[in-house]
Amino acid sequence: CSDEKCRVSHDLTDTSSKGISVISSIKWVNLNTVFFFDGNGDMIGSFRFNRKGIFLTGCVKCRTPRPLPAGEEGVFYWSVVFEGSELVLYISGEEHWRQELVGECAERYSDIQEFAFGDIGCDGVWYEAEGQMVSGSHFTDNDTCGSECAE
Repeated sequence: CSDEKCRVSHDLTDTSSKGISVISSIKWVNLNTVFFFDGNGDMIGSFRFNRKGIFLTGCVKCRTPRPLPAGEEGVFYWSVVFEGSELVLYISGEEHWRQELVGECAERYSDIQEFAFGDIGCDGVWYEAEGQMVSGSHFTDNDTCGSECAE
């Protein structure tokens, strides 16, 4: 996932950004992971979650606040969005979790220019915001593996 050909260029902190939208399984043990990178290509951290918890490197570690909505075979449409200084997780179109980032944490995540997927699995599909995102050359379709990017 650290290969730049497996990343998607997108300013997630831009107020016009709709965030990252994905359809994938949400399981009890396996984590869905999105890695964040700054304008220099350096990893800032990662956002990880499953049915038990939500984690933001260096900032947030908590239990999932409420049960996930029922979904066919555990597959859900979810989005990770920065709304000002708040990080929001939407699941099936509904706000599931919101956390204001303050101090060092807010500063750390204020310049996300690229993202990459990890631990989501190849059955996932992400949605590219037309005119806002540029996917790395290893992406052939909008699968979360990026074909050659799978771990």
